[in-house]
Amino acid sequence: MPPTLASLVHHSTLKLTVRAGEGRLETPVRWAHVSELADPVPYMEGGELLLITAMTLDTDDQEAMRRYVRRLAKAGVVGLGFAVGVHYDDIPPALVAAADEEGLPLLEVPRRTPFLAISKAVSAAIAADQYRSVTAGFEAQRELTRAALSGDGPGDLLARLASHVDGWAALYDAAGTVV
Repeated sequence: MPPTLASLVHHSTLKLTVRAGEGRLETPVRWAHVSELADPVPYMEGGELLLITAMTLDTDDQEAMRRYVRRLAKAGVVGLGFAVGVHYDDIPPALVAAADEEGLPLLEVPRRTPFLAISKAVSAAIAADQYRSVTAGFEAQRELTRAALSGDGPGDLLARLASHVDGWAALYDAAGTVV
């Protein structure tokens, strides 16, 4: 399973705090990206946790924060990580309110947690998920090969195949009739 915002919040070394969007923490994270652009949307693909310090944002302007958060959410950004102790001692209230209104998860990143640590945690979780998938695929291939060579007939092979694809499997003859 790919990493989720919840898995990052529960990561023992990151010390992230949820400030908004608590109901959407089970959202998968495809990548973590750092950007201080006022509009990073052209550079996003969707599924990202965007990490910011808000150097270039007008965080006192409630409407500007609404537009910013709305653009991020519309672009498919799954969460916003805000570093406190860099430019701001706390997340600006206008940003918290905008994230809350939009339902976009907003994570407070403490000063002692570098963005790189979050990126590495996301990358490691994605790699582990991919490794599990590849390993499961190889194991399925081995099991199906053993079943094909066992001489127990196509029924056993089809049953095993169906269990691996979490569905059904059928064997057809040359005329298209189910055997």
